[in-house]
Amino acid sequence: ACRPNGHTPPLFLQELAHLSSLACAVALSTLRNDIEHSESPLDIYIPGSPWPVSDPDKLPRHVRNEFQHSFHFMTIIRHWLGRDRLPGWRSKYNASRPLLILGGVSDSEIQFLQRARGPHAKAQLALGWLKEFIVREHLEGSLGEVHSSIVSRLVQCLSDGCLHYHQARKIMYIPFPFPHAQLSAFFTVVMIFAVPFLMDQY
Repeated sequence: ACRPNGHTPPLFLQELAHLSSLACAVALSTLRNDIEHSESPLDIYIPGSPWPVSDPDKLPRHVRNEFQHSFHFMTIIRHWLGRDRLPGWRSKYNASRPLLILGGVSDSEIQFLQRARGPHAKAQLALGWLKEFIVREHLEGSLGEVHSSIVSRLVQCLSDGCLHYHQARKIMYIPFPFPHAQLSAFFTVVMIFAVPFLMDQY
């Protein structure tokens, strides 16, 4: 990695950026609810390269055919019936959109993440690496003359992020009632056609 002026940033900043992006990517990958023992959707991000497209409809057709029907109408019907949220299709969708990490993932990091049992353990392991790195570099003086209370605020912010991660896991893994979801989608479509007539009468 290098800056626009051609200078390489310090190793401390490189490792900090790498561990930060790794912790975020591991946390988000565990919230995707993939099939157990499926391939981890992590990849390397090359600085300066364009970001992946956010709209899945703009992916190449051969990639979209992995998790969507070739006919758009069948994709809509499958969504209405809830068939597009099956674990197999969801894992294929996630595999087509990997989470990019600054500096990539080393073999040892992959080995330790695979040993961790469960999504919660993987996220805690990556977050623990980041906390350990900050504390160790502070003790070695890499952060300069920064007071320990300020460094403790960094660890507290990471703990707050872990708390919000658990809140997101509750939303992700507590199933929303399927009839409620279908009724909400149905009444949304009804309102699209009903609101113009109601506004005209009003």
